[in-house]
Amino acid sequence: MRSRRIQILVALVLTALWGAGIFAAHANGHLRFLDRLEATLTDWRTQVRGVKAPPDLVTIVAIDDTVVKRGGSYPLPRADLARVVDTIVQFKPKVVAIDLLLVDRSAAIGDATLANTLATGPMVLAAAAIFPSASETVDPSSEGPLAVLPQAERFLRPLPAFADHAEVGVVNVATGQSGSPLSVPMLFRTRDKVELSFPLRVAARALD
Repeated sequence: MRSRRIQILVALVLTALWGAGIFAAHANGHLRFLDRLEATLTDWRTQVRGVKAPPDLVTIVAIDDTVVKRGGSYPLPRADLARVVDTIVQFKPKVVAIDLLLVDRSAAIGDATLANTLATGPMVLAAAAIFPSASETVDPSSEGPLAVLPQAERFLRPLPAFADHAEVGVVNVATGQSGSPLSVPMLFRTRDKVELSFPLRVAARALD
């Protein structure tokens, strides 16, 4: 009886070690076949779950194909985007989060119109972290509480005309080798700066 208990204990320990190894490899994006399997299983679980009513806390206003056809181009002209944001602001949301990279200049009138609209309510704009390579690594020699944060070369921020009227959050996600999203880092850094992620910045602004 004692021998059987030892065998069961050894089996449990080996199973735990094997599971931990698989989890660590998958979390670091080294098992592409698991990425594909997880994506398939996620689709299946979503279909089995069925339609689920979204919470009233968040409203997503999407720029879909119909809107693009009406606007005639993508991205939308800044003046059209300003009208969309202005309409949303009329409902007095706690925060308006614009998941678009407003990093290039457009028509002067459109840029000015959008900048004026951004000044009318609590806004969060998207920024992007630029990394030196496709894969993100952490320097083993790094020390301190910020060592484990993804380190970018720089941040691609909105134009100052827009950023002056809003807060900014980084929209990058961490992916595996197959490109499947694995996680959303909450903080990003460069050598001299730390930025909040887009969802964390939005939540912080909404909670004041």
